Amino acid sequence: MLLTLSVVPLTVRGEDGVASVFGNEISRSDLEPARDEPAQVVRFRDLIWERVARHYVAERGLAVTDGEVAEFLSYHREFDRKDRAQRARKLEELNQRLATGELAADERARLEEFRAVLTRLAQHDAEKERSTAPDPERLAALSRPWVEMWKMNKALQEQYGGAVALTRSGPDPQGARVALISDYERRGLVRFSDPRLREALFALLTKPPTVPVPPERVDFTPYWKLPIPPSYFPD
Repeated sequence: MLLTLSVVPLTVRGEDGVASVFGNEISRSDLEPARDEPAQVVRFRDLIWERVARHYVAERGLAVTDGEVAEFLSYHREFDRKDRAQRARKLEELNQRLATGELAADERARLEEFRAVLTRLAQHDAEKERSTAPDPERLAALSRPWVEMWKMNKALQEQYGGAVALTRSGPDPQGARVALISDYERRGLVRFSDPRLREALFALLTKPPTVPVPPERVDFTPYWKLPIPPSYFPD
């Protein structure tokens, strides 16, 4: 698909509009900041998805509540508290083990490196405590998009299903996202005026996930609704 795009330029003079989402036009000039044609397709996807996602959240009543933000922030406060306690216990354990003379050289080097990391983290914690307390309103504002994304992704997967990718941000409902855009196109909420650009968009959207999640392991439960792991440090 990208080879085809490289042969036939995306820009066609005299036809500036390439799509409309809820009546708002996306023009070729909107894609021009992208450095090349594949990047323009990515930008096209992002411009469409931004509008589609916003509409879907409103239509499905998925707006984030103050209570959900409070739950999210409470989880992170408790996680941070347990994290510090775990690191302090591990640091004490390492100090005790390194105080003995019975360690092999390679084992001692590994433990000393681990201790140095934990010591730096403890110093960072102390510096944070001495600094100004975080602004609660700012924390809430930063949290809302994250909570909303998880709510939307969960709702999308439950409604449409499809392929799920594992990403650094959690499970990503790639197949459901394609289905939603297709659904909106059928409803006339999304209209494409450039068939070739539409084809390039759907080729990008339907590309198999780099790290797929097996269907039996798909779980969109937000991590802050799960128990905090008891310990994640190696022995």
